[in-house]
Amino acid sequence: MTHENPPFAIAVEAGSEGVSPTRIRAAISALERFGVTIATFEDAGFAALDADAPRLDAITQAAFAAPLSGATGLVPLVRVSAVEPFHLATQLATLDYASHGRTGWIGEVDGSEAEAAAFDRAPLDGPEARRTELDDTIEVLGRLWDSWEDDAVIRDVETGRYLDRDRLHYADFEGSRFSVKGPSIIPRPHQGLLPTFAAYGSAAPELIDVALIRERTILEASAAAGQADNQGIARTIVEVEVSLDSRGRAAADRLGNRATDADVAGRIRYSGDAAGLVELITEVASFANGVRLLPVDFDVDVQELGRAVLPALRRAGVFTSPRAGEHLRDALGLAHPANRYAAQAL
Repeated sequence: MTHENPPFAIAVEAGSEGVSPTRIRAAISALERFGVTIATFEDAGFAALDADAPRLDAITQAAFAAPLSGATGLVPLVRVSAVEPFHLATQLATLDYASHGRTGWIGEVDGSEAEAAAFDRAPLDGPEARRTELDDTIEVLGRLWDSWEDDAVIRDVETGRYLDRDRLHYADFEGSRFSVKGPSIIPRPHQGLLPTFAAYGSAAPELIDVALIRERTILEASAAAGQADNQGIARTIVEVEVSLDSRGRAAADRLGNRATDADVAGRIRYSGDAAGLVELITEVASFANGVRLLPVDFDVDVQELGRAVLPALRRAGVFTSPRAGEHLRDALGLAHPANRYAAQAL
């Protein structure tokens, strides 16, 4: 069962620090020390690739962070139009093993002409095509993760059988742009099905566990979270771009007039002192299950989060850090799903 009063999650974007292993190590160390629920990893994406500034993709960043952390969830953003679904399923399942059950993923679609030309695929024309691509990928990942029943590995020495082949299943998926036979090449992940995050409205509600709310105001975010709840989406997380005052210097002075990602993505944008952010997050906690904070200046903003914001939220009873060794599904208050093929056989 899911929790009636699920824990409030605080996710922080760490992928902006993914220029090098050194930066990832420093970023995950800070987030683990401050006790955030989730570190998300969003790489530059195909359109922003720069030969002079190489970066690691989001899944690789999360994999590097896995042995460096023990409580923080690891959630990479994956642009599914640039990956092969079968290989994505095994990558994410392997990451779940490496993190001992702390992995989720954010599904997103690019589908631009530039990306399509790079991978010799047709571009995705319009929101309906992009939504179908994301829906199909989420569906086939679930089928592949379930294609091994939990007790498929039997290690029967007497008969020389490592697997019980009757407990492996074909995915047998036919989509609009790809088909997958299966089964997977690795066992079912620790969590069964990894928690699936997606921007609200970008995928079918029944396919995602966590809706990322991207709205410009608290009022709009509250309305969207209510709609997601009514559609049966288990959890809602509101995205907020953050720039905090630090050491006597106002965030507005550091930020200046430059445009930020929030202007493009339509996220709430907060710039000010720690007390104001505590108030904003507390208000979000009245209608949603978490926030995803995107620091404008990671080194400055995350230190202020750890020094002044998170302690205040703990004192107010809004936020509790995840426990070491806890699965991400448990940290989010999500049920562990039964294997669809095992359930069919009963």
